Amino acid sequence: MTKKQLLKIIEKAARDEVTTLDLSSKKITELPPEIGNLTNLTYLYLANNQLTSLPPEIGNLTNLTNLYLDYNQLTSLPSEFGNLTNIINLSLSDNQLNSLPPEIGNLTSFEFLYLNRNQLTTLPSELGNLTDLGALDLANNQLTSLPPEIGNLTNLFRLALDGNYLTSLPPEIGKLTNLTVLSIYEISLTDPPPDIVSQGIAAILTYLREKLVSQQQQWLSKLLLVGEGGVGKTSLLHCLKGEKFDDHEETTPGVVIRKLDLDHPKEKGVTMRLNCWDFAGQSISHATHQFFLTNRSLFLLVWNARHGWEQGKLHYWLDTIKAKAPESPVMIVATHIDQHHADLALEDLKRKYPQVKGHWAVSNRDGTGIEELKQAITEQAADLPLMGENWPSKWLNTAEAIRGNDRQWISSKEFWDILKDNEIEEKEAKVLAQWLHELGDILFFKDDEELKGLVILKPQWVTDHINRVLISKDVKEGDGILHRTHMEDLWSDLDPTMQEHFLKLMEKFDLSYRTLENRQISIVVERLSKDEPKIFQKDWDAAAAGEFCREISMKFYLNTIPAGIPTWFIARTHRFTTNTHWRYGALFAEGEEQKHYGSIRSHSFERYLQLNVRGALPYNFFALLRDGLELTLNRFPGLDIKRTVPCPCENGGKCVHEFDLTHVERAVKAGEKTLQCYNTFKEIPVHDLILGTQLRVPTDDSNLLMRILKELEEISQNQEKTYELLQILSWAQREFIKDYYDIQRYGETHCPNVFVLRPVESDGWLKKSFQQKVELQLYCQAPGCWHPTKEGGRYIIKEPAGWLSKMAPYIGKLVSVLKFAAPIAGPWMAVAWPEYEKLFHHDIELMKELANKLPESKKFFENGDIRGYDVSDHPARFEGADLRELRQLLDKEDDRQLWGGLRKTETPEGHFLWLCEEHAREYKR
Repeated sequence: MTKKQLLKIIEKAARDEVTTLDLSSKKITELPPEIGNLTNLTYLYLANNQLTSLPPEIGNLTNLTNLYLDYNQLTSLPSEFGNLTNIINLSLSDNQLNSLPPEIGNLTSFEFLYLNRNQLTTLPSELGNLTDLGALDLANNQLTSLPPEIGNLTNLFRLALDGNYLTSLPPEIGKLTNLTVLSIYEISLTDPPPDIVSQGIAAILTYLREKLVSQQQQWLSKLLLVGEGGVGKTSLLHCLKGEKFDDHEETTPGVVIRKLDLDHPKEKGVTMRLNCWDFAGQSISHATHQFFLTNRSLFLLVWNARHGWEQGKLHYWLDTIKAKAPESPVMIVATHIDQHHADLALEDLKRKYPQVKGHWAVSNRDGTGIEELKQAITEQAADLPLMGENWPSKWLNTAEAIRGNDRQWISSKEFWDILKDNEIEEKEAKVLAQWLHELGDILFFKDDEELKGLVILKPQWVTDHINRVLISKDVKEGDGILHRTHMEDLWSDLDPTMQEHFLKLMEKFDLSYRTLENRQISIVVERLSKDEPKIFQKDWDAAAAGEFCREISMKFYLNTIPAGIPTWFIARTHRFTTNTHWRYGALFAEGEEQKHYGSIRSHSFERYLQLNVRGALPYNFFALLRDGLELTLNRFPGLDIKRTVPCPCENGGKCVHEFDLTHVERAVKAGEKTLQCYNTFKEIPVHDLILGTQLRVPTDDSNLLMRILKELEEISQNQEKTYELLQILSWAQREFIKDYYDIQRYGETHCPNVFVLRPVESDGWLKKSFQQKVELQLYCQAPGCWHPTKEGGRYIIKEPAGWLSKMAPYIGKLVSVLKFAAPIAGPWMAVAWPEYEKLFHHDIELMKELANKLPESKKFFENGDIRGYDVSDHPARFEGADLRELRQLLDKEDDRQLWGGLRKTETPEGHFLWLCEEHAREYKR
């Protein structure tokens, strides 16, 4: 648009006294001063132009309530901008702003302010004047700190800080009691610490509020001594503590924790304390070590100079540390230098493992190098993230009281009483308990029905007892079989209740599982035979003999295969066991009919895992097994993983080419239909490569759930394919729940989210239905078996218009999955709950009808009592807004949170489902 054309539009708008003017996407490079003549404007759209500045006359538009300036090139705002005191909604996203004028604080009518994707480095303190502000988006700027005045924004319900350079949040954010969304992706926060951040917004706000009351520094962290057995780790710790060398030191069983006090190198009068975890070096114990190899700790990797670094397996240990604690510094220490020179290619190691801070050589016998090592430990410890961490004073005092308790364990009631005695309120108590658990100070699975009754105060006590099982000769010679009578002998110092608790802890850690045939027998997976059973290949080949057999395969190439892989996965997936398993693999079968078989095999020398599923319709079972495997791999945040899909171009899987999954993802994103096999040069349909692999790329047409629904659409046309439909439906329903998993992790969106809606005053959806009462009915989320709750779980929405306006997109997605349940629900529902069959079909028809009516009923939504938000109006992301609306409704109508008896159940694959009692019981067997 030329300047002349723009002036003509402005002049006409002034004559007509227009209140709305849309100048977006006109390639405007400069606004003329005449823009200030449009004093009647309330809406002004200037998005997607090429503006670099605004004229001072913009300040004349004092009636503006909505101003859209996103997607320009603005570097600053004129001070006159502060005259726009009636503005409610301002979008300045996707510009080049590096600062805001202090006059921004005059705009006290603000409710929505979008500043994401700019170059802001600081915020003016005057921002705290915007006390009516509801949503503030500051994502993807260059902020290193936030002003404390941000705590004045007490009406704020959404704050986005993603992609900034923040390392801490001001305690004043704890004042924002209406905040329901705090978006902090791609930010490396140290305060609040990660263990608080991982608990969600409620925990963050609780922590910050307590810091406002009082805070103090804690000079405590962890030192982990690792290495092969017999290298002198325990003797080294004695020497560091100034204790006498013992030439007959016994081998460490499991883990021993001792304290090492050091003077801070910079803070006068400050004593740092390191809790030193001395681990057994025997290889069979390495799987249990993994639970305590935590980030933000200091590692001493010890090797014997007399035996050489190769025998010390330094690469193995460095790979393990990198996989489990990629951010932790590592000090390599050679012992026995009084007997042999410590020869090590340090620079080569440092290039491959940047965590390595150096190499120190000592003699525990004569004390050579001990003081130098101790000084180096002091300097490294002072820089640890946890060292000097600010804790709320009340929390720190309580933590010290728990750490100082001499008992091995206490009941959960005693634990909560200790917190109560230290004036810790209920909301704080849950956050603090989880924090102490994450730090490794206690073992407390407060959300596990079977384990929540006890709190372990000395985690090493558990490790020692588990180690007795792992080193048991009988368990080893029995290829991992642990009989209850043998367990009672190994744990004779424990009463039966504690023995049962420890066995359940082993199951929780995926170290063992009880057989379905005999609950008195457990399989200890770390002690399975190393040899592949002869029957495995025979059974696996037989699985391919069926008619129309298909196979899905994926390889996982790892930089190292840590202890616990794949054995933890084998234990986690034991409900599919065929009892054909060994240390490096297993054969699985789905359900009693065993129509699909799966296998996992670990190839340690080539460093890869291979997951395969065979059967007529393997997608659902493969997706389930892969979820479990990915959950296991996620325990190692520093593990380098390359996923490949073997090329299917030759029958029998003989093609040697493998497609890198990231390459397939790029192809899907680019809209490619085929990829070429580099071996046979055939064009392979991308669809054949991705179906069943849970590919996730950010384009609508490649969304996994959408692809599954297309499969459902095709299969549902054939009424004879009930089994196939059930398989795909189970997959679709599980993927629907998974899509909302990240959002549902936090309390403010945590609730059952599968439901149907029924008009109360009519049989169908009339136009006036949106202004009349609506009943919400919760559903059990068992994949393939969604059904209404038997008792309760029904709530009346008295004024549904506004609520439906916000929930419309979610309802549409829910119905897209729900509608396929009707063709197969009949036989299953008639057997399980015959009285519900008719209701179930009616519910689905009502939801399909509702989904069709929602778009054409928009005028009813806009007239509702609750303002609807059109995400397309501004670039801010309202993640989870629909589930927050649902949770608020359920809390209002059911303050006891009974929710129709639905129980939150975590499956072995890491899925969180809200299940009825019958379906929840299936995962407890």
